[in-house]
Amino acid sequence: MDPVVEIKSRLSIVDVVGQYCQLKKAGRNFKACCPFHSEKTPSFIISPERQFAWCYGCQTGGDIFKIVELLEGVDFKEALKILADKAGVELPTNFSGGVKKEKKDLLIEINEKTADFFIQKLKDNELAQKYLAGRGLRSETIEEWQIGFAPDSFDALHSELEKDFSKKDIVEASVAGLKELGDDKLFDKFRNRIMFPIADHRGRTVAFTGRVLDSSEPKYLNSSESPIFQKGAILFGFAKAREAIRAQKFAVIVEGQLDVISAHAAGFQNVVATSGTALTEMHLKALQNLVESVTFCFDGDSAGIESTRRALEIAAALDLNAKVALLPNEFKDPDEAIRQDQQIFADAITTAVAPLDFFFQKVFAKTDFLNASEKKKAVRTLLAYAAQIFSAVEREDFIRAVALRLGSSEAALAEEFANFAPRDFAVTGSQNSPEKVENKNALDSTKILRGLALAFPELAAESDFAAKSENEEDEKLALLVSDKYAEFSEDKIREEIQNLKNKISIKSLTAQKYELKLAMQKAEEAGDEELAAELFEKYQKLLKE
Repeated sequence: MDPVVEIKSRLSIVDVVGQYCQLKKAGRNFKACCPFHSEKTPSFIISPERQFAWCYGCQTGGDIFKIVELLEGVDFKEALKILADKAGVELPTNFSGGVKKEKKDLLIEINEKTADFFIQKLKDNELAQKYLAGRGLRSETIEEWQIGFAPDSFDALHSELEKDFSKKDIVEASVAGLKELGDDKLFDKFRNRIMFPIADHRGRTVAFTGRVLDSSEPKYLNSSESPIFQKGAILFGFAKAREAIRAQKFAVIVEGQLDVISAHAAGFQNVVATSGTALTEMHLKALQNLVESVTFCFDGDSAGIESTRRALEIAAALDLNAKVALLPNEFKDPDEAIRQDQQIFADAITTAVAPLDFFFQKVFAKTDFLNASEKKKAVRTLLAYAAQIFSAVEREDFIRAVALRLGSSEAALAEEFANFAPRDFAVTGSQNSPEKVENKNALDSTKILRGLALAFPELAAESDFAAKSENEEDEKLALLVSDKYAEFSEDKIREEIQNLKNKISIKSLTAQKYELKLAMQKAEEAGDEELAAELFEKYQKLLKE
């Protein structure tokens, strides 16, 4: 038997999902608060019959393999191994479940060989070693994070890689570039730089950040995006930090690789960073099922303050509790604070402030609230944040707190928000808001009927109606409809199926009549009496149906 089929036959999706969240029976199905996003009312539906689970709040789910992929942060092959162990199924050697060895595996191999090359070159360069020592990095830390050095050469790396890989693959792995478009001559992208490997969620090297040893520009150079590296999705240090994050239920997010490395060396194992880009929704979603909250500790300059403001908006839209750790003004980043005294960083995390306190302490530090223009600007900034808050109750609490801070009436601020938010801010991150979910899940009669036929095939067959599941969208439809009709008796469902068939038939007949009337009008206007008479006859027949 195919191992994938055998695993599915031995494991129920109810048992698999039940290891991650508490399930409650709901008719034929089970429901739970979604493990992929924070919610108080369950919108995650699990069907033992269909072996499928889906959240209609955050639009996430799938079969047992997809669920494990998402919750464990692994790819299909790794999920296959995890579930094979649970099911007691022995996988044949090199079995991949139909997944071929992809180009991605080859590109990862190139990046890992590149990391080995940089590590060796660091051992040969005293200047680079002195630089790292001056940054307070011990030899064991350098080894743990596989920090290396790119020599000041245009061909040292790619000449070595070309012994095992094609030029095309080396370029696609983003460690070398073409000298001219259409030319096959390569040049090494990273030269005379300290190299920090960037790992994916499984700890495999997929990209690099290179830092100069002097004051030349650019100070940092990152790998280009590739099939194995998306800056907006990968958190630096995540593979090393995941278990600590899971255990502590919260993560600290910083801006730089050295911030992460210094933090881990000092014992702060739940720290991660973005990789050469601003924080994105995908970054936070990678953490969302592991944490109850996140703490941002970005640089203290104006750019860092703006990055924190935007990060708070994204967290609010995802209904993720967030705080901000504020370092003393004399420290520009966590790395600098930790190198002087790790307790400074620890205290900043322990005393992290709520978003509103961050706004008043940092964003509005120089704002004159007696100046009408400056106060208006501050209000708009606060309302922009409020517009992202997922929970209506928490949004109301935030506006109340703002009113208290500003000495304004709560009613006036609420009115300002009502007039301002829909026009200027489309609640950018709130795809999960109840209103939008309801619209997204709104079904017409045809879809409801198809969903009933998929969810209750034996009852639909009695009314000479049948439907076959053809894709994942059909599975979602069946799950949604079965949940909507969970409390209906079989007789009620039979009645609903017949009513829907009649409704659709009447709607179709009405549409046909309308089209015929339009066609008759056009025929008469064109002077085509024969066609007009033929259409009129068809129209009369429809009136009798």
